[in-house]
Amino acid sequence: MHKRTVSIGLALVALAAGMTAVATASSTADDDGVIVGCQKPGGGFLRIVPDASECHGSESVITWDQHGGVGPQGPAGPAGPAGERGEMGPAGPAGPAGPAGPAGPAGANGADGAAGPAGLQGAQGPEGAQGPQGPQGPASVAALNGSACTRFDGSAGTVAVATTAANIIELSCSGSGGPPPPPPPPTSAKLVINEIDYDQIGADSGGFVEIANAGGSTAALDGIALVLVNGGDGLEYARANLTGSLAAGAYLKIDIEAQNGAPDGVALIDTTSGALLDALSYEGEITAAVISSQTYNLVEGTALAATVADSNTIDGSLSRLPDKQDTNNAASDWAFTQTKTPGATNVAAP
Repeated sequence: MHKRTVSIGLALVALAAGMTAVATASSTADDDGVIVGCQKPGGGFLRIVPDASECHGSESVITWDQHGGVGPQGPAGPAGPAGERGEMGPAGPAGPAGPAGPAGPAGANGADGAAGPAGLQGAQGPEGAQGPQGPQGPASVAALNGSACTRFDGSAGTVAVATTAANIIELSCSGSGGPPPPPPPPTSAKLVINEIDYDQIGADSGGFVEIANAGGSTAALDGIALVLVNGGDGLEYARANLTGSLAAGAYLKIDIEAQNGAPDGVALIDTTSGALLDALSYEGEITAAVISSQTYNLVEGTALAATVADSNTIDGSLSRLPDKQDTNNAASDWAFTQTKTPGATNVAAP
């Protein structure tokens, strides 16, 4: 009975010593959590040491981990809820351009744009070869009278030449049933520019042009226009349209301010036919005046000398001298006179 008690006591002492040893071991584990002990042979006594070098040669070195080894990884837990969306990061660099896509179908044609400005005129081409010379024409219009012609109905006829009161030459093709009819008797009415005062002493004012009927019968003035022409560009710059009639030998003064020349001109035009009835180019020659889209030569015969001119220092006018003389030669028909006679017979004065 006493011996069992001793054994139990010794066991309790050993258990207490073991608990102390474990507690001590916790404090003597190395940095890796490994506990080192020295066990004497043949007995259960275990001595805990900080390092295996502390064990005696007869003792066995025993080590164990303070913590067990890592077990296998457990299964993944369920996914947690999604967090809030973060702010958008900065745009990355642009990637390379992709290949061009296929071309789309062609659209409908748009409306035509406005025409561009005309290009520069091209260089003149080379002169063509000269054509063959044609047959010689008649020496004058009068020479056509009686020559053969073909009428509208295809029958043969002869040419008849006639001159109207407006000095227009008319050609007709008469039937061949007999000799051509004689030309109509010429009219004796003849309108001429008889006097002009275009330059006055001091400031120009009171200028006029005088028309005269140099024929033997009354002249109709309806459709007749007095036209002033600028010598700088050959264009009309003023006009007076006449009406009524002018008796044989009578005069008509037209108040109109003509330019001072170098050169300038005046023309009497039948606006119905476009015929030039009379003209004067003064202080120079105007040979290509443009009136109502037609071109006229205002020089009759030999041009009037530029020195024969109206004056702004001596009162006078340019006049036909003798009065109404019209030989179709300006140099011999016109002169300066110091006596102006609007509406009356012209008078030569030094």
